[in-house]
Amino acid sequence: MVDKSTGTFFSLRLFFLTFWQIFVVFFLLTSSVTAAAQKPFAFAVSAMTSPATTFKHFTEFRDYLAAKLGQPVLLKQRRTYAEINQLLKDDEVSMAFTCTGGFLDGRRAFGLEVLVTPIVKGATTYQSYVIVPKNHSAKTMADLRGSVFAFTDPLSLTGRIYPTATINTMGFKTKDFFKKTFYTASHDKSITAVARGIADAAAVDSLIFDSNMKIAGSDAHQVKVIHTSPLFGMPPIVVSPDLRKEKKRLLLKVLLNMAEDAEGEKILDALEMDGFALPDPSMYRSALVLINQITE
Repeated sequence: MVDKSTGTFFSLRLFFLTFWQIFVVFFLLTSSVTAAAQKPFAFAVSAMTSPATTFKHFTEFRDYLAAKLGQPVLLKQRRTYAEINQLLKDDEVSMAFTCTGGFLDGRRAFGLEVLVTPIVKGATTYQSYVIVPKNHSAKTMADLRGSVFAFTDPLSLTGRIYPTATINTMGFKTKDFFKKTFYTASHDKSITAVARGIADAAAVDSLIFDSNMKIAGSDAHQVKVIHTSPLFGMPPIVVSPDLRKEKKRLLLKVLLNMAEDAEGEKILDALEMDGFALPDPSMYRSALVLINQITE
C-alpha cells in the first residue's frame, strides 16, 4: 500500500526541482543575452593623419554608433594599415576605416569585406597627388629621378602603390630611380616632409591634401602638385568576414541613413563626408591591377 503523504512529498519535491532547473536555465540564458548585448563593438582607424586629429574626428562617430547599436563601442587606432588588418583578422575589431590598398590586401589574405564607401563632395572616388616644394623645378614624375621620395605606408594605394607603378611604367624600379625613399606613416607627415625639405617629393591622398589646403598656415600651402593619378575607388569601411549577418545589416542601416538625421549629418560634416553608399564591385578593379603589376 502506497502512503499518499509520501507520494505527495515526492511530487512536490519533483515540482520544485523542475521549477528550480527551469529557473536556472532561464537565468543563464538571460544573462548570456544581456552579456552579449553589452559586449563592446570595436572598430579601428589608421593614423594616416595625425593621431590627435583622427581621434577628435572619430570620437563623436563612436558615440553616435553606440547610441544606434544600443551597446558600448570601442575606437582603436593603429599606426599602419597592416596593423589594422591584423586587428580585423584576429577579431579584435569588427569594422575599420581603411585605405583601398589595405582592403585589397585583407581581402586576399583573409576575406575582408567592404561594407560601405564614403561619399565626399558627391563622389566615391579619390586620387594620388605627387607633390614637391613650391620652388622646385620639377614639372613631371620624370624630373624626380635621383630625388629623395617619401611614401606613406606600404599598403597605401595613393601613398606608395600608385607612384611605384608609375615609376615602373617608365622602365625603372623605385630603388634605381630615387636616391632614397622612406615611410612617414601618414599623409599629413608626408606633406610636412616635403614642405620642410626633408623629402624632395611625396605621393599623398588627394582627400587629405585638399582638406589640409583648407587650413590657414598648413604645410600644404608650401607645396605644389605636379602629377595627378586617375580616379580610384574611395577608401572603404570594411568589416570582418566573421561578423554576423544581422550585425552587418544593422550597421548598413545606421551608416546609409546617417545623413538623414541632424546628429548624423553634423558628425559627417566634421569628418568631411556627405554620407555613405553601397560599393560598386568594379570600383577597386584598377587598384587591384596596379597591385598585381608593381615591382620595387
